[in-house]
Amino acid sequence: MKVYISSTYQDLVEYRAAVDRTLRRMGHDVIGMEQYIAEGSKPVDRCKADVRVADVYVIIVAWRFGYVPDLSVSPPSPRSITEIELAEAKASGKAVLAFLLDPETPWPPNRVDAMGGVTGASADVLRLRSELGTDYLAGIFRTPDDLASQVAAAVSAQGLTRHMVDRVLGETSVASPDMDTFAQGVEIQLSASSSFSIKNMIRNAGMSRALVLQIDSGDRWWSTRLFLLASLLRSLTTVRQVVFCDTDGRFVGMASPAAIMDGLASAFPELDEFARTLRVGVASSDIERETDRQTSAWNQFLNPPPTGPPQVSPISEFQLKVGVRSPLLEEWIGERWVSRCIRMDGYDLSMSQVQQIVDSLLADVPVQRTRKAPDSGVELLVVDRDAFALELAREWVRSGLPRSSMR
Repeated sequence: MKVYISSTYQDLVEYRAAVDRTLRRMGHDVIGMEQYIAEGSKPVDRCKADVRVADVYVIIVAWRFGYVPDLSVSPPSPRSITEIELAEAKASGKAVLAFLLDPETPWPPNRVDAMGGVTGASADVLRLRSELGTDYLAGIFRTPDDLASQVAAAVSAQGLTRHMVDRVLGETSVASPDMDTFAQGVEIQLSASSSFSIKNMIRNAGMSRALVLQIDSGDRWWSTRLFLLASLLRSLTTVRQVVFCDTDGRFVGMASPAAIMDGLASAFPELDEFARTLRVGVASSDIERETDRQTSAWNQFLNPPPTGPPQVSPISEFQLKVGVRSPLLEEWIGERWVSRCIRMDGYDLSMSQVQQIVDSLLADVPVQRTRKAPDSGVELLVVDRDAFALELAREWVRSGLPRSSMR
C-alpha cells in the first residue's frame, strides 16, 4: 500500500525514520517529507496530490504546529501544511491514522512551540492534538520504536480491511426492481410476470450470503409474501440471512430464512399448513420448476381463482396478511431475531471492531458501513466470521508482525 507520513520534520526526524524503516520492511510504499527535502522543496499542491494517491494517511504530532505556507496571502490562512494535508486526506476519504506524543514523555524545550516565542503556535498545536485525539482515537507514543510498532500494527490492520472489503465483506444488496409488486400483493393471484420477477430475484441472489429487504411502517411488505420469499430462498439459494433496513438503508434487524418461516408459521397457523402442503409434493433444485411449484401451490391455497357462484374462501391472503414492521418481526421471530450490528462510522474497520467480529457468537455478522466519499449514506454487509478470522490470521502471518493486544 501507499502510506503518506505527515508531521513536522526537524523535531521528529528519528521517529519518522523508525516508521519509514518498519513500513518499508513490510513492503509498503512510503511517501513523506524526506522525498521533498531531496528535491529541495515541498509545494503545497504536490503534498495534496500525494495525499490523494495514498491508501493510508498517517499523521504524527508532538509539540510543534509546523510551517504555515499562506501567511503572506490576503487574508492569511492560519493552517499549517500538516493541517492542509489532513484536510485533503479527509476530503478524499482516506483512512486517517493519528499518533500523538505522550504528554508525560520528556521532550527538548527547543522542540516545543511554547518555548520558541511563535505567537499563537502553542494554542494551535494544542487544538490540533485535541482534534486528533477526539476524532481519531489517536495512538499515544513515547519512543521511536514504540511509534513504529503502533504505526505498523495500524497500517497492517488497514491493509487487512482494505483487501477484505472485496474478499470477505461481501456486499449483500441484491437488485430486485420488481419486488414491490410481489411484496405488497399488488397482484393477489401470482401471475406469470410476478413469477418471472421472482425467478430473476432468485437468480440474482446467486451465491450471495444475504439479501437486503427494505421495510417501513407496514406498507412495503406483507407477512404472507415474506413467508413465501423465505421459502423460496431456503429452497433455491445459498442466502443464509435476510437483512432488513429502513427507508434510509439503515440496519433494522436480521434473521435466516428458516427463522422467518418458523416465526411466521408459529404466528399464523395457515402458513404452517401451507408449508406442510409443500412438503407433500416433490421439490426440485431447478429454479424454474420449483418456483412454479411453490407459487402455484400458493395460489391454490391462499388465492384460489373464483369458480361458480360467489363464495367466501375459508382462507384469504388479504385477510391473513399483516404489514411487516420491525417490532412485529422481533415478536414473530423471537430470540432468533438479530437486532444489533457493528456500525462503522468510517469506511474501514477499527481494531476493536475486528475483535468484535472474531469474538461474535454469530456465524454471520451484520455490519453497517458509511459509504466511502464522495458517496453518502450507508451500506449493509454480512461478514462470514470464520472466513474473516482465517483472513485475519493469514494477514498477520504475511505481514510478519508480532501479535499485540487489540485496543
